[in-house]
Amino acid sequence: MNTNIHIFCDGGIGNRINALISGLALAERFAMHSIVYWPINSWCGAAFKDIFDNTLDIRTEALDALAGKFGHAKIMMHDEIGAQFLKVPFASAYDYQSLEDFELRGLPTSGDLFFYPAVIPQWIPDALIHASLQSVQFSAHIRQSVSAFINQAMKRPFHGLHLRRTDLRVGLTDLEVMALVQRYPQEVFFVCSDDPYAEALASAHPHVHARPKVHHVEKKETESDWISLSKDQEGRLSYGNIQRSREAMIEGTIDLLVLAHSQVVGFSGSTFQRMAKLIGDVAPLVSISRPNALPFFSFTEMTQQVERQLIEPSVLMQVCQTMMQNGEAGQAIELMRMGFERMADVQRPDIGHTLGVMLLNQNKPREAKLYLYLVLSENNQRYSTRLHLAYSEILLGNDKGAADLLDIYKLKKPSEMSVDDVALEAALLKKLNI
Repeated sequence: MNTNIHIFCDGGIGNRINALISGLALAERFAMHSIVYWPINSWCGAAFKDIFDNTLDIRTEALDALAGKFGHAKIMMHDEIGAQFLKVPFASAYDYQSLEDFELRGLPTSGDLFFYPAVIPQWIPDALIHASLQSVQFSAHIRQSVSAFINQAMKRPFHGLHLRRTDLRVGLTDLEVMALVQRYPQEVFFVCSDDPYAEALASAHPHVHARPKVHHVEKKETESDWISLSKDQEGRLSYGNIQRSREAMIEGTIDLLVLAHSQVVGFSGSTFQRMAKLIGDVAPLVSISRPNALPFFSFTEMTQQVERQLIEPSVLMQVCQTMMQNGEAGQAIELMRMGFERMADVQRPDIGHTLGVMLLNQNKPREAKLYLYLVLSENNQRYSTRLHLAYSEILLGNDKGAADLLDIYKLKKPSEMSVDDVALEAALLKKLNI
């Protein structure tokens, strides 16, 4: 096949590696010649050769310099803004169901492919992505720095904390970091952040380590906020007043690869953290095991996941149960309330029931009653919900209401019940003399 795939890598290091390994995976699978565009700009001041030792066909043109040059090509873009700057109709890089679907609808039969994803498209099989990532060779300086820090400073399996501040502001808060590391003084932690102050606060604890760095992310406009509206070199507007120098990008890549060898705590949602986890799973540089995951959940991170509907109801309920066990009942209940408000209709009954039980366990029968009644209004045959609603009525002094809820002649009792529900039923029937 005499087709070129033009792989456009832009943004921060996580986004760029996403695009790189996705494009190289397709190039390998369909025998296309790869041409990699790695513009040097405020998002990334480092050249490709500063980060990688791979010998590839590397270009540095940005989208505006490439405008009008790909009218002959099949276009697959991250967003419409990129398409506007390239002066081509927008076609999404994510609009395929499978590799077979891409081969049928997306793979050019003639001409080239211009490929610009900022995240790894889900339709590319993991096996291809993993093989592509394993083919990527980071520079000797970066590899040596990662190995030296892990072997000299960390020495044993460690947990990782990624604290994105500046333009995105995700990850654990400083107070959450303090609570975490104080709760687990026997564990070892590595912290990395684009904010040296956040690193300094965390690494004040003797079992928390940060790499000393000279170069950090800076503001393009010093008088403005990190998330002020700002233009990049191509004229693209975004709420990111950031400037990453060559040296800061190299430092950040070293941190990325150290983080990759840790058991990462929390889920920030950033591409940096996701790429670290992927590298650690697929292509670690140092042979070191990961410790067992800690039962710690960040309220800040969980709130973001619930708001963006990035978490399954079963996972949310499991996380909140763990938070309850850790003595964080108030935050667990607040997360469940948010989940109840934002989840789809089919997901709400399970969340509402669990939330009602949590409120009963916190001796809040009036609030519990509200959610349990809402659940029964959608499905009045939920026997466990009915039991707990009856219990809330008893706690509120309404024995008659509880008895009406447990009128066994009107209910279809399930053939199997949990041990807790059996015990609750027996206690209720005894209390009501039923």
